Amino acid sequence: MLEPVQGEGGVIPAEPGFLKFARALCDRHNALLVLDEVQCGMGRTGKLWCHMWEEGLKPDILTCAKALGGGFPIGAMLAGGKVAEVLQFGSHGSTFGGNPMACATAREVLRHVNDPALLANVAARGSQLRRALEKIDAAHTVFSQVRGRGLMIGAALAQPWRGRSGDLMETARAHGVLVLQAGPDVVRFLPPLNITAQDLEEGLTRLAAAVAEFVSST
Repeated sequence: MLEPVQGEGGVIPAEPGFLKFARALCDRHNALLVLDEVQCGMGRTGKLWCHMWEEGLKPDILTCAKALGGGFPIGAMLAGGKVAEVLQFGSHGSTFGGNPMACATAREVLRHVNDPALLANVAARGSQLRRALEKIDAAHTVFSQVRGRGLMIGAALAQPWRGRSGDLMETARAHGVLVLQAGPDVVRFLPPLNITAQDLEEGLTRLAAAVAEFVSST
């Protein structure tokens, strides 16, 4: 079981070909390839599911949640092929499984997220975000690496700021920008999939001011 892009582990995308290697390894040993796309799925990287960046790759099981409901609580496990044959109707369930309201909500969210125009916006805004972070780094040398896919981006802090992602997060919040941590050394950026270029630019301007303050206070 693995994430195509590690979330809490530091926003680390799998190297090209790694997922196909894992697929082949699982096939060789008659094991299941399980992909956790709770964070990186649902359009977050510019495709409906992140593993789709590896053309032709098919997991045995895919897990998703959170964004699937667009704010409404839901989680799902998708299975096909030999796994689906084992999991017959009624053999796997939960107390609140199959909630009609949750399922109806998820169906509508999927319809909106799987819109080519929305996915194209994710790719475009992701490029805009990376360029801005690289420009901020050129001015302050604060990041050792900017990585990720689409609108799931992590900026690893360089020395001497390693271990202080929480401090930068608080400074950004004071400037009106909400960012996250992915461990003590990585600042995580997860803007809305439908964010506009103008709104993202406003946030990045505020972020640049926050980084300047953060660096000068060290």
